[in-house]
Amino acid sequence: MREFVLSTRLPKELGKSSADFKALENIVNEISVIDPIFANWYVNNYDETAPEAPLEYKTPSERGFKYLFNKKNADQFESFSLWNGLEENIDSASLSFRSFTLVMTFQKVLTVDQIVQIFKVLLKNLKIEYLYVNYKFFRDINVLEHRLPTTSICYVSLDVAADYLPHLYKKVDIDNEYNTGTILVFDENWASETDDLKTKVQENSIALIELGAIPEATIPDSFFEQ
Repeated sequence: MREFVLSTRLPKELGKSSADFKALENIVNEISVIDPIFANWYVNNYDETAPEAPLEYKTPSERGFKYLFNKKNADQFESFSLWNGLEENIDSASLSFRSFTLVMTFQKVLTVDQIVQIFKVLLKNLKIEYLYVNYKFFRDINVLEHRLPTTSICYVSLDVAADYLPHLYKKVDIDNEYNTGTILVFDENWASETDDLKTKVQENSIALIELGAIPEATIPDSFFEQ
């Protein structure tokens, strides 16, 4: 089964303030209604002296968020994951919160509208330079190895005109306190793995790289200096 990875390129480290953690709490709460695979999460890392304890901290819940906040407050570089693995008859999903990125994985092929909703939630709560749904197909057809992959649904922190890209199914403009940019959807069948989708992604990738919209694959040194 394919595993899709919703990845972020952030302008600064996460976890250095309580505001960052509040953003995570908001994200978990707001995506919980988008699809059943995001409705209930469990803590995936634990204290060695009490390995069963985190399974009691189901989120979204006040108790679960307090447990995670205390872990992060004790060590701002602490990484942790949430997962839905205890839910029966449901596709796997996880949410990882690290100092340099926030990553969500899922196996279900969500609709375009669902992914756009998830993008909107993240963009409402965090400053993000680039947001994309990646998996093996997009990595394999990446035009430039030194750039992050261009994927069939992505957010770029630029205002992209509707007629600029060779292929565009839908665009959503974002303008809020954290982000100003554009969600781009190249094709309704965003995970079809067809030659047609490959062409659309690669031609759009070239156009976006020319705009400077696709970041370098390596994190710049300035990221850790802020």
